[in-house]
Amino acid sequence: MKDISMPMMDYEISILENCRTVIEDLYYDGELKVKSEFLKAFLDTIPFPVYYKDINGKYLGCNKAFEHFIGKNREDLISKEVMAAWPKQVAVKYEKKYGEIFETPGIQIYQSQIKLPDGSNREVIFYKTKFSDTFGKTAGIVGAIQDITWLIQAINLFNDGKKDLRSFAPFYTESVILIDSSGIILDANEVAAHRLKTTLEMFKGKNIYDFFPPELLEKHRKILSEVIANGRPEYFEDRHDGRAFFTAIYPLFNKDGITDRLVIFGMDIAAANTEQNELINYEELYRSVIEASFDGYLYINLDGFIIEANEQYCTISGYTREELLRMHISDLEANENYEQTVAHICKIIESGKDRFVTKHRTKSGEILDFEVNTTYSEIKIPGFFSFFRDITKHKQTEERKQHLEKVLVSIRKISKAIIYSSDAYTLIEQACNCLTETLGYQDALIVLIDENNSVISTAISGNESKCKDSQKQLECGILPFCMISALQKDGIIVTERINPQCADCSLCGHPSMSIMTSKLQCDGKTYGILAVWIPSCFAYDKEEQELFRGITDDLGFALKKKLT
Repeated sequence: MKDISMPMMDYEISILENCRTVIEDLYYDGELKVKSEFLKAFLDTIPFPVYYKDINGKYLGCNKAFEHFIGKNREDLISKEVMAAWPKQVAVKYEKKYGEIFETPGIQIYQSQIKLPDGSNREVIFYKTKFSDTFGKTAGIVGAIQDITWLIQAINLFNDGKKDLRSFAPFYTESVILIDSSGIILDANEVAAHRLKTTLEMFKGKNIYDFFPPELLEKHRKILSEVIANGRPEYFEDRHDGRAFFTAIYPLFNKDGITDRLVIFGMDIAAANTEQNELINYEELYRSVIEASFDGYLYINLDGFIIEANEQYCTISGYTREELLRMHISDLEANENYEQTVAHICKIIESGKDRFVTKHRTKSGEILDFEVNTTYSEIKIPGFFSFFRDITKHKQTEERKQHLEKVLVSIRKISKAIIYSSDAYTLIEQACNCLTETLGYQDALIVLIDENNSVISTAISGNESKCKDSQKQLECGILPFCMISALQKDGIIVTERINPQCADCSLCGHPSMSIMTSKLQCDGKTYGILAVWIPSCFAYDKEEQELFRGITDDLGFALKKKLT
């Protein structure tokens, strides 16, 4: 389990990545032992347990915090397997997880309850990642352990109804503030009051906006408003009074799912640097949040080239980080060409930020819809912090809903046409028009046939040039492949967007459309065939096909009456 609502959890991930980088820099034949004193000193500066093992699961080293945590010296662990460090119950689970990490990319994170040698039970989170040798071959794993017993205790206090912020604020050594949606301070800890140059007694009950420095007031007001409106956390950095602060704002929801409170976590970046002997700087604090994000992340420079990417974007896009770092953002963009992308970059520089929807190409060629939240920054390398939320499924759901609504409108219109049309020929003309004028289908074609399957009459609606070519083809008695298939089989026939047997057919060729075809029959007799052109993503939808089957049944019943 990983609780992304607690920034300090993600902070440990960034340190784990630093450990991996240092070990990879040192790990090659003959050199690891020579430089092991440096590695030992580096790891010992880290305040929580860290260890590293070879590919066979044997310990190569650890830090002092790990020794203290499990109650054993590192000399007793080197070249030993997991059973030497942990009780059997923990070791068995540990070995299973060790095998899994080599089968999946990224960082392995899981929660576990362990019993230490002193008899105490602790709730912990394991963070593990692979490291490679100089040839890029996996050489082992580096792991970190986070003791979250304090967090579990704080959650239990909340669950017991003790909802005072002080129930858990003491466990968080940086500033924490709880406000309502209007900005009124409901609770806070002493650190927060001190940083805003007041006392806790004077702080509570006041409006948070009264304590922001004038130069940051408007910025903070906008960010807090966005968190309330969107229900999503925001992360940013501030500089005031000669110091740098990393801030994370998280929404809290009422029973109706509406944001009614906000929790503001603040971290003194300079203090964090000092505490870690300047091994971790403010960029890596950003990195810890970025890597923990469920959204994809890219940092794009002013020329549009990608200079950073998180694991989530790599997973979504199918590209490796190394591949992305050689790409221009226009290589991914499916909505904008190069010139449009450059113009968009200029617009964002001018406004400072932007939120928009676009499409990106994955490595496999799939097109995904993204909601993008990007902010211009001049920190170190001027460019854009850009978060990409995959909304493809959400958009497809909305498009499906809208499409089905259009089809239902078509069905109501066809029902009227069945009642009021004077003959079969008028009916099929009106039916085709009903199916396309609501935009439920791109094109519609109905062919009336006799007992020998010869064409009696046709009606077509949609693309004008396609209609004319198709009419000529049908007048010659040539049925397209999709209709021949429908005559040979019962039910609905779906012809894929580009079928080899449709090479010379004027009806086919659209890369994103499929054809649904079915006989128009009643009491076992076929009176015609209906074909409609539909976005391929809907063609196999169960509800879509049920509606289409209803249309063909109604038309078949009506044609029986009008033709006999």
